[in-house]
Amino acid sequence: MRIGSVSITHPITLAPMEEHTNYPFRIVCKQLGASLVCGERVDGSDVAKRDRRALKLLHTTSTEKPVVGQISGHDPHVMAEAARVVAHQGFSIVDLNFECPIRRLIGRGEGGALMANPPVIAKLVAAVVAAVDIPVTLKIRSGPDSEHETAPETARLAELAGASAVDVHARSVAQSYVGGPDWTVVARVKQSVKIPVFGSGGVREATDAIRFLKETGADGVAIGRGCLGNPWIFQQARALYQGGAVVAAPHPYERARVLLQLAEGEFDFYGNHLALKRLPRVACYFAKFLPDFASFRNEVQKVNSFQEFKRLIRQHFVQ
Repeated sequence: MRIGSVSITHPITLAPMEEHTNYPFRIVCKQLGASLVCGERVDGSDVAKRDRRALKLLHTTSTEKPVVGQISGHDPHVMAEAARVVAHQGFSIVDLNFECPIRRLIGRGEGGALMANPPVIAKLVAAVVAAVDIPVTLKIRSGPDSEHETAPETARLAELAGASAVDVHARSVAQSYVGGPDWTVVARVKQSVKIPVFGSGGVREATDAIRFLKETGADGVAIGRGCLGNPWIFQQARALYQGGAVVAAPHPYERARVLLQLAEGEFDFYGNHLALKRLPRVACYFAKFLPDFASFRNEVQKVNSFQEFKRLIRQHFVQ
């Protein structure tokens, strides 16, 4: 499959998630079978100003290609400049976020707020397409609320503006992440455009990914919360898609190995202070299967170094 000039080998991809899809996590997902990985959303205004934190979030290397950098905003000139930065950083694709339901973004007229105005989204897409040589994609939702489904119109206008693909989260902006997704909207978007259509929402198991592709006719599935603590979902879904044998759940030794790789990556990426603040949440996603999970959860809060964390992992995972 091709997204503009970028080729991907299969339709099982990583969805962007704020505070989750950083560089260390993307590397893990790529190693475990994701064909395409996407960084977390970064404010376009910060990117355009070359803000140090924004550029940190836009770190990438050739190891994870093809890789998507995602930005959000509402000003065409700012978004065009931010997209140039994304391209300069080395990303394969720039993705425009028009789906985020976070209140502060909605209040600024960004993210999901723009799902109420498809022509404005099209203008933003056109401005970015004119600014960069890499493919431009967009992530949208079904619409601003359950009463107004704007996704098909948005996708059509974005395609006319030069977008190379569209990713549909199968919930409305008002719905946020509450309640079940409506996969039928992804099917309607697929019927509305010729560019590749990806979709997300409600994919928690490898079998969900395959069912999503069959029921919607989408070209790809973007897995979000279903991969937190379970990046093996990518190799499991890929195997099912390619007609192979079912991939068994990982052994505790494998869970420990991947968790340690991710944690070490975060210590290198963020530094000791921030990595320690993030560690309990990151580790607990991987540790939920442990019979003594409550004990692990309490002990990980007291960890003061990566070496201490390694000892804790040996105690709980490797027995």
